[in-house]
Order: sequence, then structure tokens, then C-alpha cells
Amino acid sequence: MLVLDIGGTKVAAARWVGGRLQDRRQWPMPPTPEAWRQTLALMAGAYPGMSRLAAAVTGLTDGRVWTAVNPQLVSFWDGYALADALTQAWQCPAVLLNDAQAAAWGEFVSCDRQPGNLLFMTLSTGVGGGLVLGGQLRSGLRGLAGHIGHVGSGLAPLDGNTRCGCGRLNCLETIASGTALARQASHLLGKPLDAASVFAGWHAGDPVCGRLLERATQALSQALADAHALLDLDEVRLGGSVGLAPGMVEAIRQAQQALPARFRVAVAPARLGADAGLIGIGHWASDRLNAP
Repeated sequence: MLVLDIGGTKVAAARWVGGRLQDRRQWPMPPTPEAWRQTLALMAGAYPGMSRLAAAVTGLTDGRVWTAVNPQLVSFWDGYALADALTQAWQCPAVLLNDAQAAAWGEFVSCDRQPGNLLFMTLSTGVGGGLVLGGQLRSGLRGLAGHIGHVGSGLAPLDGNTRCGCGRLNCLETIASGTALARQASHLLGKPLDAASVFAGWHAGDPVCGRLLERATQALSQALADAHALLDLDEVRLGGSVGLAPGMVEAIRQAQQALPARFRVAVAPARLGADAGLIGIGHWASDRLNAP
């Protein structure tokens, strides 16, 4: 079986054999439909003869169609029949699952002692989440379950009130995503910066970068407290390039200390690292596609 992880900035692929990834490769996320078709052809050439295919995708999916929650991050997906496109490219059955939901399942099955209620939160280009409740992955009828990036944060970004591409004002993604950190830093410091530069400035003691990370971790800790109050979580696993950046997990834990103890929840980095989505979609799809 071929497994794909299609995110805001990259497309990763690997063969799924005996519960493990083999021959992993990665491409930049294409910016246009034509570039996507070219990348799809490259991937099909790199992995010929596949009999099953499963893709973890950012945004919303009903298992067949792909739609962006925030079109500003992945601009050209609006009701795109991705499963059909993958089936056409490889001439085999294909299924879709949200990438954070896939990662949540991967983290759950990888636990030595599986928690009853697990939230996986990815902090990267955007902010996403996946839920395993009572030992079952919960995606919801419309695929919206776990999209914690689009809950209200209760805080405004440091560059002022911001309307997310999802339509909501000051949701978590407008403050704590890599895109949001870069946007706020560029505005406050008057020069183009990316999220990596914000983290570098934070570790170097830059006061503006420090304020940005403090605001982001405050918003994240409040969102996790709300999720914990609703779902009685056992554990949160943090993934994504921002979530796995040095010092981020510790900063969120520190921000939680301002909360009453009953609303704090254990936070740990994803055990599967950057491949949580690939591994999770492999485990999830194996039963559904009868793949080894």
C-alpha cells in the first residue's frame, strides 16, 4: 500500500509494508492545480504498481472529497475529488483522512499503554487536531472533529484582530500557527520573517519574539484547557514543525501553570515525530483496504 501525507508545505509518500514505512520520499506542496498535476505524475512514476492507496490530508475530507478549512493556506482545494484523482493516477482504490486525525491514530496505536482519550495537536503552517475517545478515532460525519485550530482563542494576535481564512475572528490558528507567528513578527519588526526566525529570536532573547511565543502558548494552554473540560483528556501529543520546535512543549507546560490544576493536561511531543501522519494513515487504512 502507498501512504501519502499532504500538508500545507509538503507532500510525503512511502510504501506501507508490514506495519512500517519503506522508501519514504518528499516533495514541496505544489502552489497551483497544474503544478499539482505534475507532482502527482512524478509520484505515480516513483511508486508504480501500487494496489492500495491512503492519503492523510490537511483540512476537511469525507473520505473522497478534499476541502480547505482555511483556503488562505491551501488555496486551490475547494471540493476537490482527491480520492478519484489518486485512483486515476495509480489505477487502484484510494481513501482519505484528515492528517491530524491520522496522526492521532498513529500516536494512539504506538503507545505502550494506550490512553482512553487522546488529543493530537499539530502546530505547523496551520493548527489542527485529531481525537481518539474511548479508544476510537473520532472524525465526525463532516470530518470536522478535532479541528482545534479554529476554536476561539480569547486573545487577539499582537498585530491586531485577525479574521482567519476559515471566517472566524482571532481563532487559535491566527495566533499560534507558524504562518501566524511569521505574520505577526513581520508586522512588528518591519521586515519579512518566517517561523524559524521567530524561534531563533526567542532563543536569542529577542523581546518581540518572546512576546509572540508567550501569547501563542497562552492561547494554546487555554484551548487545551477547554478541550480537557469538554472531553476529560488523558494526554495531548504535540506535532508539526512548530509543535516539535525546541522548547515549545516546555513553554506550553509552563503556560498551563497559570491554570487551575484540574484544567491542566499532560502534554508530550509526538512519539512518531514528523511521520505521525504517514504512520497513522497506514494503520488506519490497512483494515479498511485489507492491505498488509
